[in-house]
Amino acid sequence: MPTREDTPESRLELVGLVYEGVLETVPWTALLERLRQLLSANFVSLAVRSPTPGDPGLVIFAGHARPAIALTYERSWYALDPFIDLPSGQMLMLHERLDERRWLDSAIYRDLLRELDIRHVMGADLDLEEGRQSRLRVTRPPKMAPFNEAQRTLCAFLLPHLQRALRLHARLDRVESEHRLQAATLERLGVGTLLLDAHGELLQCSAVAAQLLAANHGLTLKGRRLRATNGLDERRLERALQRVLAARTESAGPAAQALALGSGEHGLGVLLRGLPHGQGYAGEAALEVIIRDPLSRPEPSEALLRQLYQLTPAEAGLAALLCHGQSLEQAAGALTISRNTARAHLRVIFSKTGVSRQADLVQLLLGSVAAFSPEEAGG
Repeated sequence: MPTREDTPESRLELVGLVYEGVLETVPWTALLERLRQLLSANFVSLAVRSPTPGDPGLVIFAGHARPAIALTYERSWYALDPFIDLPSGQMLMLHERLDERRWLDSAIYRDLLRELDIRHVMGADLDLEEGRQSRLRVTRPPKMAPFNEAQRTLCAFLLPHLQRALRLHARLDRVESEHRLQAATLERLGVGTLLLDAHGELLQCSAVAAQLLAANHGLTLKGRRLRATNGLDERRLERALQRVLAARTESAGPAAQALALGSGEHGLGVLLRGLPHGQGYAGEAALEVIIRDPLSRPEPSEALLRQLYQLTPAEAGLAALLCHGQSLEQAAGALTISRNTARAHLRVIFSKTGVSRQADLVQLLLGSVAAFSPEEAGG
């Protein structure tokens, strides 16, 4: 028989919160808090990503003192929890899996849960993709009665929805991680990217693109539209945008147009590329804009240069400065060494990298993976 907390309206509300939780900044915060209220629980937790050695995972709590609980549980108690490895997709009461005395004598109960006023527990484990698992747990204090069958039924109703939402969240998280990695690589190379809609209005702008546009070196942003900084370039840019968008509309394939805007040291290279229809781009993006300062250079990591070519710190420092466009004399001055010492270092660098000219050396190093990470690498 339905209880006051289990009604068609409450079920509809909870299902909505399950799927809306995928997009929350801290996923499923609203769902867990609503479950806590409906079930008269003191805590509800969801292990979105189970902790493993070297990974604290992601465990979300509803209830008082949530940050402290999450940190303590993730670091110290997760592996010692005896109420684990439950049959996937089944909502179980703690007493169905554990003898009461064993539970009350367990270290996690004595040293953590008792202090949190936790006595009664029900929960479920959910199998996800690639062998991963999520855990839902609901708790009550000793002064309250254990959870009843109606409350178990309500939670069990949610489990298939929660399992689907968790799988969706994992896939979105993977896509977002790939996007962040690709964006970081482009930023290290000084490449800016923008997405425009079918009307040529801005949808997304990377950090590097924003910096290049703010400098007003050939291209800028007015409102939500790209504008060239002089009249001739403005007409060329508008014609190129219209050609790419027209080719896309006519299904003539992904057209591309390249432009050089501005002049001399204050110019930008611009590539306009039409995006195929129905490819899942954000906000109905129709056109990608790639911009780069032709004079910008990636900055190779000295640590990675040492690892790749077995250079000494002094040799790697000299090589990095040469990649930055400095002459051998300028690099020697920056390193406060003599020109003859710099030449000696350079001869050793040539030997280790297999090139014999400074121009070839710079080309080799800037084309290596060392140029993708300016941060200091370990090892």
